[in-house]
Amino acid sequence: MATDEEIRVLEEVCSKYPEVQQALDETQATLGKLALEDQEHPPVALKSTILNTLVQEGLVDEAMDTSQEMPIDNNRPNERSTNWYALMAAACALLLVIGTIYHINTVKELKSKLADLALQERNLLVENVNFREQLKNKEEELLVTTKASVIKYNLAGVPGHEKSAATLYWDKATKEVFLLPQNLPALPLGKQYQLWAIVDGKPVSAGVYTKDDLSVLQKMNTAERAEMFAITIEKEGGVEQPTLDQMVVAVKI
Repeated sequence: MATDEEIRVLEEVCSKYPEVQQALDETQATLGKLALEDQEHPPVALKSTILNTLVQEGLVDEAMDTSQEMPIDNNRPNERSTNWYALMAAACALLLVIGTIYHINTVKELKSKLADLALQERNLLVENVNFREQLKNKEEELLVTTKASVIKYNLAGVPGHEKSAATLYWDKATKEVFLLPQNLPALPLGKQYQLWAIVDGKPVSAGVYTKDDLSVLQKMNTAERAEMFAITIEKEGGVEQPTLDQMVVAVKI
Protein backbone atom coordinates (compact mmCIF):
# COMPACT_ATOMS: atom_id res chain seq x y z
CA MET A 1 0.00 0.00 0.00
CA ALA A 2 2.96 2.32 0.47
CA THR A 3 3.98 4.57 -2.42
CA ASP A 4 7.47 4.52 -3.90
CA GLU A 5 8.25 7.81 -2.13
CA GLU A 6 7.06 6.44 1.24
CA ILE A 7 9.17 3.32 0.73
CA ARG A 8 12.19 5.44 -0.17
CA VAL A 9 11.72 7.60 2.94
CA LEU A 10 11.34 4.51 5.15
CA GLU A 11 14.50 2.95 3.72
CA GLU A 12 16.40 6.22 4.17
CA VAL A 13 15.20 6.54 7.78
CA CYS A 14 16.12 2.90 8.50
CA SER A 15 19.62 3.43 7.08
CA LYS A 16 20.18 6.46 9.33
CA TYR A 17 18.55 5.12 12.48
CA PRO A 18 19.38 1.46 13.32
CA GLU A 19 16.75 1.45 16.07
CA VAL A 20 14.03 2.15 13.49
CA GLN A 21 15.28 -0.72 11.28
CA GLN A 22 15.32 -3.01 14.31
CA ALA A 23 11.76 -2.03 15.27
CA LEU A 24 10.57 -2.61 11.69
CA ASP A 25 12.26 -6.04 11.52
CA GLU A 26 10.72 -7.06 14.85
CA THR A 27 7.27 -5.91 13.70
CA GLN A 28 7.51 -7.87 10.44
CA ALA A 29 8.73 -10.98 12.25
CA THR A 30 5.89 -10.76 14.79
CA LEU A 31 3.26 -10.31 12.08
CA GLY A 32 4.63 -13.25 10.10
CA LYS A 33 4.57 -15.45 13.18
CA LEU A 34 0.98 -14.47 13.97
CA ALA A 35 -0.06 -15.21 10.38
CA LEU A 36 1.38 -18.74 10.56
CA GLU A 37 -0.20 -19.42 13.95
CA ASP A 38 -3.67 -18.41 12.75
CA GLN A 39 -3.62 -20.21 9.37
CA GLU A 40 -6.62 -22.36 8.46
CA HIS A 41 -6.65 -25.38 6.11
CA PRO A 42 -9.42 -25.53 3.47
CA PRO A 43 -12.20 -28.12 3.99
CA VAL A 44 -11.72 -31.40 2.10
CA ALA A 45 -15.06 -30.98 0.26
CA LEU A 46 -13.82 -27.65 -1.14
CA LYS A 47 -11.78 -29.53 -3.77
CA SER A 48 -14.87 -31.04 -5.44
CA THR A 49 -16.75 -27.75 -5.33
CA ILE A 50 -13.89 -25.92 -7.05
CA LEU A 51 -13.47 -28.57 -9.77
CA ASN A 52 -17.21 -28.69 -10.51
CA THR A 53 -17.24 -24.92 -10.88
CA LEU A 54 -14.27 -25.02 -13.26
CA VAL A 55 -16.00 -27.72 -15.36
CA GLN A 56 -19.20 -25.69 -15.55
CA GLU A 57 -17.23 -22.65 -16.69
CA GLY A 58 -15.49 -24.76 -19.33
CA LEU A 59 -12.07 -24.03 -17.87
CA VAL A 60 -11.13 -27.71 -17.34
CA ASP A 61 -11.93 -31.01 -19.01
CA GLU A 62 -14.69 -33.19 -17.47
CA ALA A 63 -12.39 -36.16 -17.88
CA MET A 64 -9.97 -34.71 -15.33
CA ASP A 65 -9.38 -37.14 -12.51
CA THR A 66 -11.13 -35.57 -9.55
CA SER A 67 -10.44 -38.42 -7.20
CA GLN A 68 -6.85 -37.34 -6.62
CA GLU A 69 -6.46 -35.29 -3.49
CA MET A 70 -5.61 -31.66 -4.05
CA PRO A 71 -2.22 -31.03 -2.45
CA ILE A 72 -2.40 -28.82 0.58
CA ASP A 73 0.58 -26.76 1.66
CA ASN A 74 0.31 -26.74 5.43
CA ASN A 75 2.95 -24.04 5.58
CA ARG A 76 0.93 -21.51 3.55
CA PRO A 77 -1.25 -19.22 5.60
CA ASN A 78 -4.91 -18.58 4.84
CA GLU A 79 -5.20 -15.93 2.08
CA ARG A 80 -7.60 -13.70 4.03
CA SER A 81 -5.46 -13.97 7.13
CA THR A 82 -2.31 -13.23 5.13
CA ASN A 83 -3.89 -10.27 3.38
CA TRP A 84 -5.18 -8.90 6.70
CA TYR A 85 -1.79 -9.14 8.35
CA ALA A 86 -0.07 -7.72 5.26
CA LEU A 87 -2.46 -4.79 5.42
CA MET A 88 -1.71 -4.32 9.11
CA ALA A 89 2.03 -4.54 8.45
CA ALA A 90 1.78 -1.93 5.71
CA ALA A 91 -0.26 0.33 8.00
CA CYS A 92 2.30 -0.08 10.79
CA ALA A 93 5.12 0.70 8.38
CA LEU A 94 3.29 3.78 7.10
CA LEU A 95 2.62 4.98 10.65
CA LEU A 96 6.27 4.39 11.47
CA VAL A 97 7.34 6.49 8.46
CA ILE A 98 4.93 9.29 9.35
CA GLY A 99 6.01 9.29 12.98
CA THR A 100 9.68 9.24 12.05
CA ILE A 101 9.29 12.09 9.54
CA TYR A 102 7.35 14.11 12.13
CA HIS A 103 10.06 13.47 14.70
CA ILE A 104 12.84 14.45 12.27
CA ASN A 105 11.01 17.63 11.20
CA THR A 106 10.35 18.54 14.82
CA VAL A 107 14.01 18.05 15.72
CA LYS A 108 15.09 20.11 12.69
CA GLU A 109 12.68 22.90 13.65
CA LEU A 110 13.94 22.92 17.23
CA LYS A 111 17.56 22.95 16.07
CA SER A 112 16.77 25.85 13.72
CA LYS A 113 15.16 27.81 16.55
CA LEU A 114 18.10 27.09 18.84
CA ALA A 115 20.52 28.23 16.12
CA ASP A 116 18.54 31.47 15.68
CA LEU A 117 18.57 32.10 19.43
CA ALA A 118 22.31 31.41 19.59
CA LEU A 119 22.90 33.84 16.71
CA GLN A 120 20.80 36.51 18.43
CA GLU A 121 22.75 35.97 21.64
CA ARG A 122 26.09 36.33 19.80
CA ASN A 123 24.87 39.49 18.09
CA LEU A 124 23.81 40.96 21.41
CA LEU A 125 27.17 40.10 22.92
CA VAL A 126 28.98 41.75 20.00
CA GLU A 127 26.79 44.83 20.28
CA ASN A 128 27.42 44.95 24.02
CA VAL A 129 31.20 44.70 23.51
CA ASN A 130 31.08 47.41 20.84
CA PHE A 131 29.00 49.65 23.07
CA ARG A 132 31.40 49.20 25.98
CA GLU A 133 34.35 49.95 23.68
CA GLN A 134 32.67 53.10 22.37
CA LEU A 135 31.83 54.19 25.90
CA LYS A 136 35.43 53.64 26.99
CA ASN A 137 36.73 55.66 24.02
CA LYS A 138 34.37 58.53 24.77
CA GLU A 139 35.38 58.56 28.43
CA GLU A 140 39.06 58.70 27.46
CA GLU A 141 38.32 61.43 24.92
CA LEU A 142 36.45 63.42 27.52
CA LEU A 143 39.32 63.15 30.00
CA VAL A 144 41.79 64.44 27.39
CA THR A 145 39.71 67.20 25.84
CA THR A 146 38.56 68.70 29.15
CA LYS A 147 42.02 68.81 30.73
CA ALA A 148 43.16 72.38 31.45
CA SER A 149 46.67 71.93 30.04
CA VAL A 150 45.41 70.53 26.71
CA ILE A 151 45.18 72.81 23.67
CA LYS A 152 42.98 71.92 20.72
CA TYR A 153 44.19 72.46 17.11
CA ASN A 154 42.08 72.11 13.98
CA LEU A 155 44.04 70.76 11.01
CA ALA A 156 42.56 72.11 7.76
CA GLY A 157 42.74 70.54 4.32
CA VAL A 158 45.59 71.57 2.02
CA PRO A 159 45.00 72.35 -1.70
CA GLY A 160 43.44 69.33 -3.35
CA HIS A 161 42.02 68.12 -0.02
CA GLU A 162 39.88 71.11 0.93
CA LYS A 163 37.11 68.95 2.43
CA SER A 164 39.50 67.06 4.72
CA ALA A 165 40.01 68.02 8.36
CA ALA A 166 41.26 66.57 11.64
CA THR A 167 41.57 67.54 15.29
CA LEU A 168 44.73 67.43 17.39
CA TYR A 169 45.03 67.79 21.16
CA TRP A 170 48.44 68.74 22.59
CA ASP A 171 49.05 68.63 26.31
CA LYS A 172 51.59 71.40 26.95
CA ALA A 173 52.27 70.02 30.44
CA THR A 174 53.00 66.38 29.55
CA LYS A 175 53.80 66.98 25.84
CA GLU A 176 51.36 64.20 24.96
CA VAL A 177 49.69 64.40 21.54
CA PHE A 178 46.25 62.98 20.68
CA LEU A 179 44.80 62.73 17.16
CA LEU A 180 41.15 62.55 16.10
CA PRO A 181 40.94 62.19 12.27
CA GLN A 182 37.16 61.93 12.10
CA ASN A 183 36.89 64.26 9.09
CA LEU A 184 39.38 62.33 6.96
CA PRO A 185 38.28 59.76 4.33
CA ALA A 186 38.83 56.05 4.93
CA LEU A 187 41.99 54.69 3.35
CA PRO A 188 42.45 51.58 1.20
CA LEU A 189 44.15 48.47 2.54
CA GLY A 190 47.89 48.96 3.03
CA LYS A 191 47.67 52.72 3.68
CA GLN A 192 47.68 54.70 6.96
CA TYR A 193 47.63 58.32 8.09
CA GLN A 194 50.94 59.49 9.60
CA LEU A 195 51.25 62.55 11.83
CA TRP A 196 54.26 64.84 11.59
CA ALA A 197 55.54 67.57 13.92
CA ILE A 198 57.61 70.18 12.16
CA VAL A 199 60.48 71.08 14.48
CA ASP A 200 63.06 73.67 13.36
CA GLY A 201 61.79 73.24 9.82
CA LYS A 202 62.30 69.48 9.81
CA PRO A 203 59.52 66.84 9.94
CA VAL A 204 59.55 64.50 12.93
CA SER A 205 57.22 61.51 12.91
CA ALA A 206 54.58 61.56 15.63
CA GLY A 207 53.39 58.08 14.73
CA VAL A 208 50.78 56.46 12.46
CA TYR A 209 47.07 56.26 13.17
CA THR A 210 46.23 52.57 13.67
CA LYS A 211 42.55 52.61 14.60
CA ASP A 212 40.01 51.12 12.16
CA ASP A 213 37.43 53.66 13.30
CA LEU A 214 38.48 57.19 12.37
CA SER A 215 36.16 58.63 15.02
CA VAL A 216 38.31 57.25 17.86
CA LEU A 217 40.84 59.46 19.64
CA GLN A 218 44.36 57.93 19.55
CA LYS A 219 47.41 58.86 21.56
CA MET A 220 50.38 59.62 19.29
CA ASN A 221 54.09 60.19 19.99
CA THR A 222 54.95 63.00 22.38
CA ALA A 223 56.16 66.29 20.95
CA GLU A 224 58.37 68.56 23.07
CA ARG A 225 57.87 71.44 20.66
CA ALA A 226 56.60 72.08 17.15
CA GLU A 227 55.94 74.94 14.81
CA MET A 228 53.49 72.96 12.73
CA PHE A 229 51.61 69.66 12.57
CA ALA A 230 50.69 67.86 9.34
CA ILE A 231 49.21 64.54 8.25
CA THR A 232 50.23 62.56 5.17
CA ILE A 233 49.02 59.32 3.60
CA GLU A 234 51.76 56.70 3.82
CA LYS A 235 52.18 52.96 3.45
CA GLU A 236 51.12 50.83 6.37
CA GLY A 237 53.57 51.11 9.25
CA GLY A 238 54.74 54.59 8.30
CA VAL A 239 57.90 56.03 6.72
CA GLU A 240 60.92 57.95 7.93
CA GLN A 241 60.32 60.96 5.70
CA PRO A 242 56.92 62.35 4.69
CA THR A 243 55.59 62.05 1.14
CA LEU A 244 54.86 65.74 0.58
CA ASP A 245 52.46 65.26 -2.33
CA GLN A 246 50.39 63.01 -0.05
CA MET A 247 49.83 65.69 2.60
CA VAL A 248 46.11 66.10 3.38
CA VAL A 249 45.83 68.48 6.38
CA ALA A 250 48.11 70.82 8.34
CA VAL A 251 48.08 73.53 11.00
CA LYS A 252 50.59 76.14 12.15
CA ILE A 253 51.13 76.50 15.90
